[in-house]
Amino acid sequence: MAFYRDRQLTHLASSVSVFAMTIGLVVGQSATQISLAATSIGNGAGASTVGALFAALKSSFTFTYTANGSGAGLKSFFTQTPPTGTPSPITFADSDDPVAGTEKVTGGRGYVQVPLVGVGITLAFNTNGLTVPAGLKLSRASYCGILNGSIKNWNDKSISADNGRQIALNLPIKVVRRADSSGSTFILSSHLNTVCKTPGVPAANVWNRGVGTTVSWPSTFIGATGGGGVATAITSNNGAIGYVDNATRLTKKLPAALLLNKAGKYIAVSPASITAAIKDGTVVTYGTKLTRIDNLTDPKSASAYPISGATYFLYYSDLDFKGFITAAKALAPSLGYGSVP
Repeated sequence: MAFYRDRQLTHLASSVSVFAMTIGLVVGQSATQISLAATSIGNGAGASTVGALFAALKSSFTFTYTANGSGAGLKSFFTQTPPTGTPSPITFADSDDPVAGTEKVTGGRGYVQVPLVGVGITLAFNTNGLTVPAGLKLSRASYCGILNGSIKNWNDKSISADNGRQIALNLPIKVVRRADSSGSTFILSSHLNTVCKTPGVPAANVWNRGVGTTVSWPSTFIGATGGGGVATAITSNNGAIGYVDNATRLTKKLPAALLLNKAGKYIAVSPASITAAIKDGTVVTYGTKLTRIDNLTDPKSASAYPISGATYFLYYSDLDFKGFITAAKALAPSLGYGSVP
């Protein structure tokens, strides 16, 4: 892993105390460690996929969060250096790409990683100029070709075959991709590296652009920062399609394509279909206090949304985030996220 790898919540049940937590100094802590008020959890940075979730949680917890991408958030966390504009101290981070377990916090502080919620990386698109019959369908051959840069027009025969007819006479495809170090890129590229090398995918559509929080995209693609930036660019460009997490897509009111999964079903993204994908994964505990979910690159369940992954919450092990994590998991499905074990 690369190291530098709305619904607004209006009510959190009748008793906020269920989610309240006390974060204080433990016996013997050094002066550099942090004492925080009951529902104050400090400052964090990282993945934009949890932007909607964290915005909702601000009704019950006091914190700041800079959605500057998984890579930048992890850099801040491990160096204990807040990104520009974020108050000190850094106490947590979020990444869609789990850490390897070899990373060290400057000063030797211990840390915990837990899967927080399931995220679906959607292929959201601009409807202007398209005639889409009951929802745009994209087979693996089609979306592999689009994201590899080999399918360049919405009138391509592969897209037409997916949808039972031609959906545009002549409309160039404009692909919007993340320009920053992004966990969404990691989830997407991991999936493409698996499915875009399988039988039925034409040679021109085979994925050979790598896996990571950044990859080598075609120069013609439009770069944008953050999931919100991608969504805005899609809205602003006729013929645009791009990858953005489901919660952000819902906030921006963009449609998403139905994707063909491993079981041969066209699946719409939803909390249920993301959760079905997560259930196909394998929970792995490693390092000292680290957990991740493996085997998510091509979930096998018939109801699984194919481009799904977990987002990971990291915090220093001398702090208590149990209440915050519990609240986040409870809210997740109402905002477009899936559930994790």
